[in-house]
Amino acid sequence: MSKPFLRESSGLVKNATLKDLVMLNVANMGAGLAVFEGISPYIQPGSILWLTSLLTFILTLPLVYTYTSLLMRMPRTGGDYIWISRRLNSKVGAVMGVAFAFNMPPYFALSAFFSVSAINLVLYEIGVLNHQGELTNLSNTVFVNPYGTLTLTQDLLIYALGAIAFVIIILLNIIRPKWGFSLTTALGIFSTITLILAMIVFALNVGSVRSQLPNFISEFQLSPQNTSPWSFSWASTFYMIPFFLSFAYIWLYAGPAVAAEAKEGSLKWNLYLGSIMTFLMITIPFIEMYTEIGCPTNTAYYPTFTYNFWSLAIFLSHNEILEWILGLGLIAWNFFVMAFGVVVFARYVFAFAFDRLFPAIFAKLNKFASPVYAHLLDLATTLVFLALPIISVSGASALYSYTPLALAYLILVSLTGVKVGIEERNKPLIIGSALSTAIMSLMEGEILDPYNNYAFSVVGTSGVNWIATAYIASLVGLGLITYITAKKVRSKEGIDIDLVYKEIPPE
Repeated sequence: MSKPFLRESSGLVKNATLKDLVMLNVANMGAGLAVFEGISPYIQPGSILWLTSLLTFILTLPLVYTYTSLLMRMPRTGGDYIWISRRLNSKVGAVMGVAFAFNMPPYFALSAFFSVSAINLVLYEIGVLNHQGELTNLSNTVFVNPYGTLTLTQDLLIYALGAIAFVIIILLNIIRPKWGFSLTTALGIFSTITLILAMIVFALNVGSVRSQLPNFISEFQLSPQNTSPWSFSWASTFYMIPFFLSFAYIWLYAGPAVAAEAKEGSLKWNLYLGSIMTFLMITIPFIEMYTEIGCPTNTAYYPTFTYNFWSLAIFLSHNEILEWILGLGLIAWNFFVMAFGVVVFARYVFAFAFDRLFPAIFAKLNKFASPVYAHLLDLATTLVFLALPIISVSGASALYSYTPLALAYLILVSLTGVKVGIEERNKPLIIGSALSTAIMSLMEGEILDPYNNYAFSVVGTSGVNWIATAYIASLVGLGLITYITAKKVRSKEGIDIDLVYKEIPPE
């Protein structure tokens, strides 16, 4: 009988430092985009966003603990896929691992497409503030708002920009894996610094933000979207928790996915540091918006999309050079997300191939130890999904309804932690993972409650979102087909694929 794994060593090189892992995790959670248009436009009247952010961070700490505990026990390429398939259930791990991983290319494609929202806002705002008609013209005719009515030429330009960005990022990862980590880290440092700079701009305007706000509203001709009297509501504040979960705090798979390439001593704290940084970079901006402007005004204007932390920071800088630095930082956050995605998705595909779940070619490394064919699969898949918004923006937006699938996957990770804790008689792991299981299950129930009408769920009071439902079903279906096909093909080669999952793969 053949050996279970493709070879006795993965062949991947330990290039990732603690800094690289933390930046991968920060990109995974996308703080800079969360305070742009990710959360605030969907604000529930009566909620306080910084308080919701704090509550969400606390609720996800058991999940961070579970992830870190399993990571330290099984630091392998593929991260959570390895843990579920080895320690919980092989079939469930294989099916859900593929389903979870192949949700990534559509998300990264949408990040590329809708990054034009950032470019559009930056060009338009700087153009308006400095009376530069050429910039506003670019925002109105070339780098247009992707949610508006676009011409075919504008659609194709957006597609080309996203495609070129992905090709460049993937080529860097193919030529040198270390360059992929370095690019992500460089983009992450720049993105993080500019977000901190935006917080400083707000702090330097303490006491005058409210008096300057009418000028901002007038310049951009904004109208309040909610004019009813505002009063604090715990129910509304709790209601916003799934938004913070969906957009930021639950995304912990990046560092674990590249664990086999982590340098000695860089694993233990990477998830905690990434989560704390994300918490600060989301919560402080919302605190500044709360203290300097107040909930009634924020609630009224957040739904315009133009009114958000980034746009106000650019406005308050009162310096064209600083405006451009902040604007480029906002744009960089989108490419930061794409760069991390290219690194991480290829590692899942590599892990599938190394386990013989995928064809062996996807675990083949070039002379620079890069999983070149896994990267090419990522490129091809992403380019296909990048065309989706051109076909239908509303249909593409429905792809964001992956949250129920993600929470189901995290429940499995948490259950894996419970099982490992019981087997090892480790009470902290049992308690932490049980808490994580309960919290993730509660959130899943909240999102699937049709009366809550969450924008990213698959069901609401108006009925089932069939596009979103079909999308999630297709991902799980892909996992089932992959597992069944692999089991049949490998059995003809004298390999029982279920036996592969009884062993932890070599590094």
